[in-house]
Amino acid sequence: MELESFGFSKERAQEMVNILCRMRRLIKNPRAKVDNSILLSTVLLIVLTAVFGCLVFLGIMSRSVLIYVCAGFYLALIILYVKRVVIMHKTVKMMMDLSSSDRKVTLEKDGAVLKVSGVSDTKFYWSSFTLMRVFSHNIVFIPKDMNSQSLSLPIQDLDAVKQFMRENGVEMEMMEG
Repeated sequence: MELESFGFSKERAQEMVNILCRMRRLIKNPRAKVDNSILLSTVLLIVLTAVFGCLVFLGIMSRSVLIYVCAGFYLALIILYVKRVVIMHKTVKMMMDLSSSDRKVTLEKDGAVLKVSGVSDTKFYWSSFTLMRVFSHNIVFIPKDMNSQSLSLPIQDLDAVKQFMRENGVEMEMMEG
């Protein structure tokens, strides 16, 4: 069975970035909560910047070297979080720019095949997944370990995927949320 709807809306791309940021935790505990990593990182960046500003102000007022050392540490954290937030936003933009006509997923009895034009096909075996987790914009197949890849499908394909799995005897636990 070939699935056609493989484009990324902004909401789907943002949710997928949040899922990918938590994939290591999801592999260890597939039922773990997936936070909004983009929002959390942005808020943390604002808090770090405010603390940095306070430390610089205190350093100027007290002329303490220790405060400047702490401010330097916060500046390093700010730089890391700026990079993280920029990478997240670029990944969302890159996902949204992917053409759905260039990507197709074919469901087979033993797994799924991702076909990307101009690139070799990628085969995902059902046995390499722990469970199928349904989010608000994505269906994500969580891998059993870090050596396997996850597979994400648009939520619009949920009924077709469920029907295919039922008809072909693919046994996999499903979790919503």
